[in-house]
Amino acid sequence: MRYLISFLFLMPVLAIAETTGFETTGFKTTGFENVRSVVVSTPQGQVTETEWQQVDASGQRIGLHRYHATGAVTTATLLYLPGTNMNGVLKTADSNHNLWLYLALRGIEVYAMDYRTRFIPHDFRGDLSLMRDWSMDLFVEDAVVAVSKIRQDQPLVPMYIAGFSRGASFAYGLAGQVKAAGLVALDGSFKKPPDESYDIGAALQLFDEEANYASVLSSRGHDARTEMMRRVVSDPASSAMNDRYQTSGDQLAETLYLAWGPAVLANTRSNITPIDILASEMLGYDWFYPRIQDIEGRSIARQQDDPNTHIDDHFGEMALPVLYFGSGGFGAESLLSGIYSAARSGSDDVTIKVLENYGHLDVLFASDASVDVYRVIYEWILDHQPLDPVSE
Repeated sequence: MRYLISFLFLMPVLAIAETTGFETTGFKTTGFENVRSVVVSTPQGQVTETEWQQVDASGQRIGLHRYHATGAVTTATLLYLPGTNMNGVLKTADSNHNLWLYLALRGIEVYAMDYRTRFIPHDFRGDLSLMRDWSMDLFVEDAVVAVSKIRQDQPLVPMYIAGFSRGASFAYGLAGQVKAAGLVALDGSFKKPPDESYDIGAALQLFDEEANYASVLSSRGHDARTEMMRRVVSDPASSAMNDRYQTSGDQLAETLYLAWGPAVLANTRSNITPIDILASEMLGYDWFYPRIQDIEGRSIARQQDDPNTHIDDHFGEMALPVLYFGSGGFGAESLLSGIYSAARSGSDDVTIKVLENYGHLDVLFASDASVDVYRVIYEWILDHQPLDPVSE
């Protein structure tokens, strides 16, 4: 059983996208180059995926994907910021299991970000200390560059920001650097109710002493993890890689169910999301991720205004509408932080949706997500169109 909790405080919001001119990341607002454009056929219609990439002077790279439906009239754009180890590459060509396609087919162009992590291969043997300074500030500033590309492409329609999991933190941070018509936080937060203090100085000292700058996606190793996912994508009834399970689908389902605690990552025992959809989505994850952001995220979350960063200076004074989705499976603490972030953002227009039986990934990919999540976002965007989307 799912339930929805909705709190709606209405105030017209005229905010629109406008960059603030960051040039500190090494990337340029005009530096994106088109690397491919393909037409994706879905059961619901055709969508064109266009991919751009940009390389800075040091060889580091970011990417941006645009999803636009053939023949659709664009009424809005949405910049999507993925979660940890995720990226903007399309894995499931079905709008019933993919938010980007669902919105694109209805006239909302989605731009999905590739962080720097996408371009570090799993077999990278170089010096991962390059991730030491891949801070939350840096990734938010990379997103500012992506916003400039969106505004160049679509200057006449309102732009919205969305983020999943850690991407929700980036979305909150980005909302203070650009003007947007609204923010969608998908099972993620920025702040949490005040509790114990956090000694970031001690955490950073230990971080440098350990010199372990990058986390690795899976302790199973790349080959074993990839093989398990591929078996499930090919046929969930195929043989498992462990004799404890009858099929590969059973093995992956139980692995995901227990990964972060029962039903936290995905409620696979209730089959909220088809197991082959989860495998398809997880198969293409980025392998490495900068550990510095775990430390920074804890520090930002525990302070109204963290003096170590600029990306939360606006928190508590945000004027744009906020839509938050929280999964019941993630637990009370996560839900409380997500609700707290939305409610204390400063916005006078906050909508909260709680999905009781959903695990974290189910929020994005569940069989009922097209109704419980995608349609809610679509209708919310339509209801929050600014009166004058062009004022720059």
